[in-house]
Amino acid sequence: MATAASMKIIADFFLLSVAWSLVLFSPIASAKLTGAGLIKLLTNTAIGALVISMVVQGISAEGMGSLTFGLKAIGLLGFILITTFHTDDKSPLMWVIYGILSVLFAYLICGLVSFQLIPSLFIISASLLLGVITYAMLLGHWYLVVPKLSAHPLKIAAIITWVILAIKIIWSGYTLYSHYDFFEEQTQLGAGYAFNWMLLTMRVSFGYLVILGMSIFNWKLLQLRSIQSSTGILYAMTFFVFIGEMVSTYIYFNYGLFI
Repeated sequence: MATAASMKIIADFFLLSVAWSLVLFSPIASAKLTGAGLIKLLTNTAIGALVISMVVQGISAEGMGSLTFGLKAIGLLGFILITTFHTDDKSPLMWVIYGILSVLFAYLICGLVSFQLIPSLFIISASLLLGVITYAMLLGHWYLVVPKLSAHPLKIAAIITWVILAIKIIWSGYTLYSHYDFFEEQTQLGAGYAFNWMLLTMRVSFGYLVILGMSIFNWKLLQLRSIQSSTGILYAMTFFVFIGEMVSTYIYFNYGLFI
């Protein structure tokens, strides 16, 4: 079963992923078209996630004195600068801060797996899938503020979702093929046959099948420019991607499988 340490890492992963990806994907919709308000909404959401992450880590003096906590504090400062000074046109300074934050949070996320190459690629893929769907959901709400905004940014987010989803499905399929003994009857691996299969079923159904089906439906709605209906679909996708990636990271941090 999961240890307290692994649950803390998983929680930190999700909080850092939200903080990182909302800023990372922000250029999909130009601030000239959306206004600075969307950037500030994304940044303030990222600030909330980062502050919770810092509170979780900094409960002890040891946590607050770590390099990781210091880097999070730098990230928080960057977010505050964005939400304070960003205008409808992204200035060179804002692009510099954007680049710094993108690299900094990628570093923090990879640090959760001690910068090992394959595990880093795995959790980054999870972070990107989680992030692009969450970003698209927030962007969809912004059409209530700027109703004439083109559906093109949401279509770009949908295409990115499909690319990441395809990579993750292939990777999970290969892992399942390579480690099928983990799911064989009477296996002693993991938490046992029934629990292992429950995790796999939740991961595939919620994290892949539901997301894929909804993404196709979302694309059809975007083609019709039914933005409000699309946003409702994205809201549900955000819920399911959190469940799917939570199960996936649980399997990895406790059993070492990339599913």
